[in-house]
Amino acid sequence: MSFINTSMTPLALVLALLGSPSYAEIDEKALGKDRGYPAAPSIEQASQDEYIVWSNSGGYERFLQHRNIKAGSPSSLTRSASPVTVAYEFRGAKYTLKDYLERRRATSLLIMKDGVIHHEHYQYDRNERHRFNSASMGKSVLGLLVGLAIDDGAIKSIDDLVVSYLPELKGTNFEKIKIKDLLTMSSGLAWSEGNASGGQYRQMLQVMDQKGGMDVILNFKNQNITADPGTTYLYSSFDSELLGRVLSSAVKKNVAAYLEEKIWKPMGAEADAVWYTDRKGVERTNCCVGAVTRDYARLGGLVAHQGQWNGKQIVPHTWLKEMTTLHSPHLAQVAIDREPRMGYGYHIWLMKPNQVAFRGHRGQIIYVDISKKIVMVQTAVYGPSPNASTNFPELNALWEGVVNSLAE
Repeated sequence: MSFINTSMTPLALVLALLGSPSYAEIDEKALGKDRGYPAAPSIEQASQDEYIVWSNSGGYERFLQHRNIKAGSPSSLTRSASPVTVAYEFRGAKYTLKDYLERRRATSLLIMKDGVIHHEHYQYDRNERHRFNSASMGKSVLGLLVGLAIDDGAIKSIDDLVVSYLPELKGTNFEKIKIKDLLTMSSGLAWSEGNASGGQYRQMLQVMDQKGGMDVILNFKNQNITADPGTTYLYSSFDSELLGRVLSSAVKKNVAAYLEEKIWKPMGAEADAVWYTDRKGVERTNCCVGAVTRDYARLGGLVAHQGQWNGKQIVPHTWLKEMTTLHSPHLAQVAIDREPRMGYGYHIWLMKPNQVAFRGHRGQIIYVDISKKIVMVQTAVYGPSPNASTNFPELNALWEGVVNSLAE
């Protein structure tokens, strides 16, 4: 740490005063540095601290089926002659980017403005070749693809009913749900997110692993309806799974192939990516892209430049405007569990004006400032140290510092 302040936790203050190992050093040990950040023996152990670095940087590919997404000719990313200097405030104390990286479990962090990289850093023996798990950032990738399907004419309108594309769902509680309701997490279906035993999210994962395909959806065909579709927000990975199947049915190909065709190759991704699938090879569209950090930055750059990248208009400007707009008061101040509250667009988080974010579990994020063309990507293995409840709030504070540093 660059200095000591009274806002530190008692443990951090004692460590700083005694010159004992930093949080970063303690975390390195907890995350398995002494064992070379080892591979998980099984998927059941993959999310444990001592294996999570390996798991979240390509290790899940050993356990889960996945589809490959081929890269094309890489688009160029230039590098600033000098790294950006970032300062930020959090809970009354001042910190630097170096402080942040010592305090939080970031596996990679990249800062870019207008296609120029101003900072790129990897930790825990990771590097630019590792494919990092997107977690729920994949939801926002799905949102981009829905706009492309509309542009292609495969989806006529987001006001279309889901059953227009998935007729096997007629006669179920999904009949009145529109595509727009899924895009805004407003299906009205009861849902318990989180991985608790007995929770519906856990049940969904079990069906993915044991059966897959449309069985994942039909398993919840009698799901309780708690509100009229389009009226109430509830964060639900099931909404994203249903949306992914609508997309695949509409474009008549798997979602990974559509991503490769419409975004990955046109934007000039520098590395192949993957999309994890269920037992029947259907993409887990609530999450689960695996890509290198620089290609996540290219995705952010695509959004920052209103759909343009690599000299092409890849995503229609009109769709990005729609995707990043607040469409209803009930979407203005929402959250995942106890995370910071913000707005929700079409499968993307709305922060301050002209600022959006792809967000995923355990610290995966792509921040985008559209007006200033600034992008920050973090991949991470957030855990309980030093304080899980402040992980994303401090990350938001760092992002504000990055914008301020590059705004001129």
